[in-house]
Amino acid sequence: MNRQLQQLVTANKLSHAYLMEGTQRTALKEEAIQFAAHILAADDTARSRVFSHNHSDFYWLETDEQSIKKEMIEELLHRMNQKPVEGDYKVYVIVDFDKVTVQGENSILKFLEEPPPNTVALLLTTKSGEILPTIHSRCQHISVSAPSDDTLRTALINGGISEAQAATLVALSFGEEEANDWMEEKEFTQLRTAMLKWADMMMTDSAMGLVQIVDLLQIVSDREQQLLALDMLQLYFQDMIYIKLNNHHLSFPDHQPKLETLARHRSLSECVKWIDVVLLGKRNLLQYVSPMLVFEHIAIQIAKEVK
Repeated sequence: MNRQLQQLVTANKLSHAYLMEGTQRTALKEEAIQFAAHILAADDTARSRVFSHNHSDFYWLETDEQSIKKEMIEELLHRMNQKPVEGDYKVYVIVDFDKVTVQGENSILKFLEEPPPNTVALLLTTKSGEILPTIHSRCQHISVSAPSDDTLRTALINGGISEAQAATLVALSFGEEEANDWMEEKEFTQLRTAMLKWADMMMTDSAMGLVQIVDLLQIVSDREQQLLALDMLQLYFQDMIYIKLNNHHLSFPDHQPKLETLARHRSLSECVKWIDVVLLGKRNLLQYVSPMLVFEHIAIQIAKEVK
């Protein structure tokens, strides 16, 4: 655990709220639960119950839904307004705090302004820029570092993931746990293959790129997969830029020959423009614009440059 956090617990100088920021969800979650256990647990048995989310004074909020709704926040706040049962403190963790709706943020803002005694909030995010400034101002900020890319890549490969897929997973800023979850539970291999096929088609036959969206959306059928597909499309164009700049740390090393052929006929400004188009598509998806419309818009914008 972060030495700074250990010292805060030892010196009994805990704040009521910490905004924990980093690039990898897995590293943030590990740091948060270590911190919570250090605050709440006096022995190994209590630590074990914190780690299994079975401690009376510990609340962990994490959801696979696209947003954390006001009702979820209000349930958490109800729990945290109760007195500690087993010790002096209560701790709650909200994973992906940037997903909290505006209504939810307003609810928790009131709680942060007048927190109950001995209550510690750990708000985790990889996108701190999407959180209200008023939330930032009421929290202490903790930066959580992640394992190096080389360390993570080696761990994934040692776990049986191919070098090419490991390179993509690392480029997506996944931690080891999240990467393995995508490989085992969320059909990452099929999604990656489908996205590369679509990207290649858009770059060589723009009309077919439009037609192929129907097949692509049958594979990337939920919003989480669709956002990941666009993240990978962004990396695809980034790889083209890297090739033009003689940087060979690619996200799709197994696709290098194809990318090199494409990059020879495209300018840096075109690649940057396409990345901007993808970023706009991601914002529209997050605002619940129809996936078909989002992907069609991307394909049409790319078709304007590809002759």
